[in-house]
Amino acid sequence: MKHLILLFTLAFAFSRPITAWHCKGCKDVFDYFSQCAGYIQGEGIDPTPMCCHSVTNLNAIAKQETGGSIRICKCIEHFATYKASNPFVESRIQELPLKCNTHLSFPISERMNCDR
Repeated sequence: MKHLILLFTLAFAFSRPITAWHCKGCKDVFDYFSQCAGYIQGEGIDPTPMCCHSVTNLNAIAKQETGGSIRICKCIEHFATYKASNPFVESRIQELPLKCNTHLSFPISERMNCDR
């Protein structure tokens, strides 16, 4: 019986998605990035002022925090995989810094992969 319980416990532990750790420490990134998610997924003509303000905040995190751009990348990767209702539109990603009159200090793409 003990072996069965141990086997069940291990099976449950390893059945969780490997990327679940990406959520840890992502609340601020999710809060900011969610302001731009609609635009990046093809909604609306322009990013909202809140989206542009959020990009500024994400840039600050990327610059000020050791490993900030990687953390942001992994959080956005998680967002794209598990939370986004539609795929990212590459042209929208490229337009975002232009329309918000800024740059991106963190990687983002149509097919997020922070391990590359």
